[in-house]
Amino acid sequence: MLPILFRVYSPILMSWGIRNGLITASVLVFVAWFILSLVMGRSVSCGYTCPYGALQELLGIHLLKKKPRSLKADKIRYLVFVFFLIMISYAILKVRGLQGVDLFASKGGPQLIILVTIFIVGISLISVLFGSRAFCRYLCPQGVFLTIGSKLGKKIKITSLHLKSDQDNCTECELCDKFCPMGLNVSQMVTKKIMDNSNCILCGECIKKCPKKAITYSFGAED
Repeated sequence: MLPILFRVYSPILMSWGIRNGLITASVLVFVAWFILSLVMGRSVSCGYTCPYGALQELLGIHLLKKKPRSLKADKIRYLVFVFFLIMISYAILKVRGLQGVDLFASKGGPQLIILVTIFIVGISLISVLFGSRAFCRYLCPQGVFLTIGSKLGKKIKITSLHLKSDQDNCTECELCDKFCPMGLNVSQMVTKKIMDNSNCILCGECIKKCPKKAITYSFGAED
């Protein structure tokens, strides 16, 4: 459904709308996901619904069997996030207020479609070169926004979705590491009893693959 969904949700469409003082469906979806991230963390978009994430997994994991592993590159997305904030802030100041609503970016024309296509091809190449979900892990500013929402929810003690581990059940088979689309060292998280990771998208792959049920979902206030 990606050819349809990019008209409803795309960081490119959101940026274009803000630059032109227009509210697009992408802006509304993003705001809704941020609010839901207080309760659902990054799962609300990254884990369950993002078509761009699905595309990266198809190419990175299912086709090339390749996942992102660089811990140093994790910091790049924060620089991208700051740049994105500066760009958006400048655009808002330049247009001087809301000019209207264009949910499906119909005024964008073919140039906007070309930009979105380049974006899709770009994240595909990144996943081919650096592994599944490499864009999500290293570059995506939305991931940082949702991480902030998740951290905020925990800070104000909102009942939220998170992972819970039982170290006694862990046999160190490392299947959780093998199937994590974000390339995280989940077995180490279980051993250290620290399941909170800003790169975790709560997709549940580690839960599904663990033969001893050492990892489960939990819905409540974290200790």
